[in-house]
Amino acid sequence: MTSLELTEIVDQRMADPAVLGRLACNLRSGDLIEQRHHDNRKLSLVWQDKGDSWCCTIYSNEKREHLIAQVDIHENTTVRVESYEPCRITISPEDGILCLTRYKPL
Repeated sequence: MTSLELTEIVDQRMADPAVLGRLACNLRSGDLIEQRHHDNRKLSLVWQDKGDSWCCTIYSNEKREHLIAQVDIHENTTVRVESYEPCRITISPEDGILCLTRYKPL
């Protein structure tokens, strides 16, 4: 997806008062990341090819000090997610994107 398409995805839910921020990127690539956050955080991510799976690790800053989530996408379509903050992660293989939505704590 292009930067404009990813930006449109990020902006879709930003009016929801429960949403702190959103991030969208192409699957298996950290080259193009679009994001927007009400709390001014900047997220970074790293994709790693593990052979039979891809691992996406999402951090709250470029120094990779605070882990937000880890997503493992296996060849057999199994997905494993570990989340360390309230969030929702959507993976769309058809569109080739990953979208993370951060929520305010309850």
